Amino acid sequence: MDSVLQLIVGAAVVCLVVYLAKVLIGPGESHVSPDPTVEPPQIDHTISAGGSSAPLAAPVPSPPEPRALTRVANIPKCVIFFDVETTGLNSNDRVVTLAAVKLLNTDLLPSASLEYLYLIFDPGRKSHPGAEAIHGYSDWILRHQENFGTYAETIENFFNSSELVVAHNADFDIGFYDREMQRAGRSPIAKPIYCTMNGYREQGFVGSASLAAICQSTGVARATRFHGALEDAWLAMRVYLWLNQRDVSGEIPAEFTGQPSNMKPVPPLPVGPLPRRHRKKIVTAEGETATTETGPSLPPAALQ
Repeated sequence: MDSVLQLIVGAAVVCLVVYLAKVLIGPGESHVSPDPTVEPPQIDHTISAGGSSAPLAAPVPSPPEPRALTRVANIPKCVIFFDVETTGLNSNDRVVTLAAVKLLNTDLLPSASLEYLYLIFDPGRKSHPGAEAIHGYSDWILRHQENFGTYAETIENFFNSSELVVAHNADFDIGFYDREMQRAGRSPIAKPIYCTMNGYREQGFVGSASLAAICQSTGVARATRFHGALEDAWLAMRVYLWLNQRDVSGEIPAEFTGQPSNMKPVPPLPVGPLPRRHRKKIVTAEGETATTETGPSLPPAALQ
């Protein structure tokens, strides 16, 4: 009898404990402490427009508008093609050589009447080794040349005499041109600009859009090992005309593979470390501001 009573009392106690647990704790709720290493779920803060939810996104700034055009409705009568070689790729690098080929009358194509400028400058700093390997002018040669400002007026007048300015990867060349002109107290390029690299991509051609790759695919060969600015300007002209289903007769003129027209003689390279550079006057539109002689203003060369 006692054992039966004990069983009844024990069962009653168990039932009471289960009942109290459900009342005090609640069904299905766990009292396990949260794991601090587990991140809480992220709440998707959205705005619903017309019943559909869309995630909020930070406004994306518009990219700067490129200065170079990718299409020109008609080939202008007078077009300039240009290229620069520099001490490097950064915005504080300087122009080493500048070349511009002016196609005087596109109505006469494939015959061509040309004028050109090919100038070399003292950039006031050493070239990066990779850049020097491309343009081929040592620091010793460059430090004996005149600065860009000496010829800024000649260059500006030459460019302003055209209806369109064309370059390959034009934003690179334009950036260096404009910065050099700004240092000389003159204006950036005022004419419309066309980029043959962008034009090539715009027409849907596949593969590399580098000047060398396009020339190779179109059967135009580079005549020299180094990247001469004048030869690259000529090649940009060939690519531009090819993109517009036009051409110019003849191979690259022999004059385009020579040295810049304003290149000054260079003394023998000294033994040992090079001496320190001498600061030169910066020639601006308002006059000279530092210490060198102003060189001649060279007229463009004509080539028939």
